[in-house]
Formats: sequence, C-alpha cells, structure tokens
Amino acid sequence: MRKLFLAMAMTIVTATVVSAQENTKENRMNVSSVQTDKDNRNDGDSRLRCGIKFRIGLSGVTKIELESVDGNPLAGRANIKVDAQGNAVMEEIGSASAIITFRASDPSGFTPDKDYYISTLPCDLYGGYRLSIYKDGLVADYFGVHQIVKPGTFITPENLAESELEFEKPDAPLVEKERPKMDAITHQLFIQYRRKPTEANRQALLERMGIRYDKVVARKKNKLRELEREARTYNIVEHMQGIVNEMVENRDIRIQQQFLRFIDPRRDENPEDTWMVLRGASARNAYIGYTPVTNAEYARFNTGFMYDRGKDDYPVVGISIKDAEAYCDWLSTKDSGHNYRLPTEEEWVLAAGHMPKDVSMNSGHAESGLTAVDAYAQSKGACGGIDFWGNCWEWTSSTDNNGLYIIKGGSWDSKRDDCRSEKSDDARNGSQSYANVGFRVIRTDSN
Repeated sequence: MRKLFLAMAMTIVTATVVSAQENTKENRMNVSSVQTDKDNRNDGDSRLRCGIKFRIGLSGVTKIELESVDGNPLAGRANIKVDAQGNAVMEEIGSASAIITFRASDPSGFTPDKDYYISTLPCDLYGGYRLSIYKDGLVADYFGVHQIVKPGTFITPENLAESELEFEKPDAPLVEKERPKMDAITHQLFIQYRRKPTEANRQALLERMGIRYDKVVARKKNKLRELEREARTYNIVEHMQGIVNEMVENRDIRIQQQFLRFIDPRRDENPEDTWMVLRGASARNAYIGYTPVTNAEYARFNTGFMYDRGKDDYPVVGISIKDAEAYCDWLSTKDSGHNYRLPTEEEWVLAAGHMPKDVSMNSGHAESGLTAVDAYAQSKGACGGIDFWGNCWEWTSSTDNNGLYIIKGGSWDSKRDDCRSEKSDDARNGSQSYANVGFRVIRTDSN
C-alpha cells in the first residue's frame, strides 16, 4: 500500500551541503530518500542541516517512514538560499520525494529511548506529516501538524503518545475507525474551561481542538496522496480531494460546532423519551428526534395517509416541506410547553456529528430500498440519535443560493460518501415530494 518508489532513492550522502564559496553562489543540499541510523549527518554546514528528531520507547521498531501529506519535497537535490530571517528558499529541486524511509541498521531495531535524526530538506509541514512506525511486521501511524522544518533545526513530533498507537497490518486501509476520542490533554483543558470559563481557557481549548481537527485532515490528505499513487481511476482521487477541500474550507465552522457541543452542560431530562439533547444549539433548550418521523407517527397527524402494511417503523417519505411543517405545527398545538419545527442545516450537523468512516448504514444499495429506522440502531449520531446516515435524506429549513431546501444524510440509493454529515451541496424543491426524502423534528421550549 505504501509504495516508496525506491527506484528514486539517491546514493548520495544524506544531508551533504556544498559550500557556496566553492563553485557556486548558492548552497547545494542533497538529501536521500532512503536513510539509516548509521548515515553521517555531520557533513556540511550545520547551519543548514535539518529534519525530524524522534525517540521511541518501544523495542523492536525497525523502520520509520516519514511523508509530507501535502506532497512537499522532503528529499532530493536542491539549491538553497537563506534570507536574513533564516527562511530557506529552494530552487532547482531534482529527484524530489515526499517520502523518506529510515531504517535501523541493527536487525533488532532502534535502541529504545535514544534520539534519532531523519534528515530532510527545509520544508513546510504545517499542513501535516505522517510517521509510520514499523514493529513486528505491523505498522502504526502518527500524524503531526503545525510544524515547519527550518535550516539548522530538527523538529520533534509533539504529543506522540506510544500508548495510543494502533498497530495494524501494513496493507490495512488507512481510515478512521470511529470518531476520535477525547485525548488526555483536551480533556484536561475541557475540565479547566468548565471550572473557569475565562477567555484564556476558551482559547486554549479551541487551539487544542484545532490541532485535533487538523490531525484528522492530515490523515485524509495522506489517504489522498496514497490514492494518487495507487488508484486505478481518477474519479476516486477527485472525490477524496473534494472531501479534503470541504474539511479545509469549513475548518473554523466545524471546530466551533465541536466546541459548542463540548461546553453544553445540559443533560437529558427524560432518557426514556424519544427526544435527544441537541448540545451546542443556540435555540432555547433544543432537542432533536431520536429517529426520522415514521409512517405510523405521520399517519396519526394525517389520517388519510396510506403506506404499506408492516412498515409502521419505516421513515415517512414523499413529504414536501409544507407537509413536514404542517406536521410540526400539529405537534406544537398538542404541547403548550414546546415548539416543534424542522432543523436548520447547522442543527442537523450538530446532532449527527462527523460520520465515522466504518459506520454501518443503509446506503449504496446495501438494501433493496428503505428499512425500519432502527435497522442500523448500532450507528449513533453525536446526540445519541440513530438513522442519520443512509436510508432516507432529511429535509432541513435551510436553503441554498437558489432557494432550494438543503437535505442531509443521504439515502439507501446514495453513494456512501454522499451521506457524510458535512456534505452541503444536495438540495431539493421544497414544494415537491420525493420518494427518498423524509424529515426529523426539533423541539424547543416555548417560553
């Protein structure tokens, strides 16, 4: 899976620098894409040598792979100019490689708790880099962000927690297995903010959440680079590029949504009912339905509504925006303490949260049509509700620039990636009804 293009490996000495005073007016730097812990990294001008320093406490680690997830050159031949601020300007880069393989010369692996140095060209790794750690025939990935390798410096991976490394077979697909869990640092900052909600504590928590988000983006970028090397069709690459672009463009919005969800202190007043706390919502005491509205629920409002026998718990579809709003108004008349309405797109995303990559759902013709709303009850959204992804699209009250109503979550006949919570370019005519579009309801306090 991780092809290294070893044919590109250079036989030159790692990080050799030719003085500008000899034959050229520039510094020339040669960095090999294949290195070992025995390579001499003391040759040349120490003011230019740079890269990544790492230390692993685990025994049996025999190889480290370093990759720039943005495809920036880490190895190759380059002419280097350094400005007055110490910034490196590279010119005429040859034999460039965004991947460096670093091997232990000892068959037993690197010495635990010893510093090792991977030499690189000066490079901008702010957008992310991957360290793949090989041990006992398995590999674990660490993703770093917000770091830049400048001439004369060796950066170190920040917060590389070996206890959190997950080792898999090298050919295992690089995917998110679940929503990233809150790590110890983020949890500590969260508790600190809850106890003392100052602006300084808020910014510290947001900054940490931004780092966590960017690590997820780095993983996606790395998957994109992998597809660029190995995918048989460009459509797959193009689709992944769209996902990465969306995550980058909506970064601040997504982080703010996560933050609001984090700090919302509310608890479910009645865990036995079908209303889930919508944490992070700006509306007064907002709750959202556990499932989309079902045929049986809608039929209690519209006694003339007909549906197939045995499909009481299937989501109601073929409902226009007007019909859905009428159902919500009916619920409001029956409950003097609450108002009922369709969710906005933002509220729907808050409720669903990020769709886990391996979520089980009714999409991509996995079923021959609609299923009961609890058929995939093991897949839960961020609020604890179910059936957010696949089965049927769901109306929101939000509209696009053309006045069409945005729908969310995909359906049984949608491509899996079209079901992603963040996907915002699907919209329909609200005056029409569709066989694969249903709706879910928001409940707020009336006072």
